[in-house]
Amino acid sequence: MVARALAAPSPLNIQPWMVRFPVPDRIELCIDPGRILPALDPDFRRIFIAHGAFLENLDIAARDQGYRTDITLFPSGWPGAQLDLSEPVARIDLIRDTAVEKDPLAAVLFLRRTSRIPFSGRSIGQETLAGLSDSYDQSAIPMGLLTDPGSRSAIAALLYQATAIELSGEDRFRELLLFLDTTCRSDRRAGCNLTDLGLSSLSLVWLRLRMALVSGDRREALLKETLISCARRQASTAAGFGWITTPGNLRVEQIRAGRAFERVALTAASLGLSFQPMTQIL
Repeated sequence: MVARALAAPSPLNIQPWMVRFPVPDRIELCIDPGRILPALDPDFRRIFIAHGAFLENLDIAARDQGYRTDITLFPSGWPGAQLDLSEPVARIDLIRDTAVEKDPLAAVLFLRRTSRIPFSGRSIGQETLAGLSDSYDQSAIPMGLLTDPGSRSAIAALLYQATAIELSGEDRFRELLLFLDTTCRSDRRAGCNLTDLGLSSLSLVWLRLRMALVSGDRREALLKETLISCARRQASTAAGFGWITTPGNLRVEQIRAGRAFERVALTAASLGLSFQPMTQIL
């Protein structure tokens, strides 16, 4: 059950979760203090969205195994301006319930993938868009979708600029490098490596060759140029864009947004749609 929850998306695939089992049938979900992004995500917004995605996966997996979840957010009290990373984000009680309704999205928990390759450019059908819109209850957290070429071009330009701005900060770029493995080690479970950037086989070989010939600042400049280029290529080939909004910026709203986002991502996977969150603009 927890293994399926761990398949949830997170920024840079850092998997910022820590799970405790204080008593039988109870799970405490905490933030792993060793897997946070103080430069890229100083307000912890992306971290809490990732925890929301984890909770959604856990709820779906629990239902699939005949359990109902009773989720209490911030059981030790609502967080203030200063986060206490030792306190749980959520407490999940598992209640055996053979009558619990199973969620068909359980079938794609391990199939959902963040796709960083350029998109095909094929248009998205109305049935697919309707499926995405119906993936969760939008009464509290609405979602917008657009596919018209003019709006797509404008949003793609904003996402490209946001990526360039995010990587222009030395502290932000160096933090990203902590989770970008340029050696492509097979034993690394968290973070990303060069094969995750969406480059073609030939482009990947060429990048590795160029990186081997330079060092220091020149090597970092090459990596930065590649990351920005990948973001521009992917944003410019997307057949549509979607966004999720919340009434405010409370932690509970960030978690709920993460749960909603994961349902959209899982629905996209079930419909055969490639999907890539681009959160730099946050």
